[in-house]
Amino acid sequence: MKTIKISLVNNDQVVQATKNLNLNESVDHSVAAFIRQIREELVTGETAYLEIQGLQKDPLTFAISQCEW
Repeated sequence: MKTIKISLVNNDQVVQATKNLNLNESVDHSVAAFIRQIREELVTGETAYLEIQGLQKDPLTFAISQCEW
């Protein structure tokens, strides 16, 4: 089983929220594949947007970019 950590980090690099996800290859393979696809599609220096729909009335949008800390 593989574990990934998802964190919401503000502009001051302070973690506002975090969650560890345990990925079971048979059940959550699509989540791991989706994250790999995001990484492959990101171009250095550009920002992409991840939109989550269906949890509330309005979608939630995350800005994603490659970052080296």
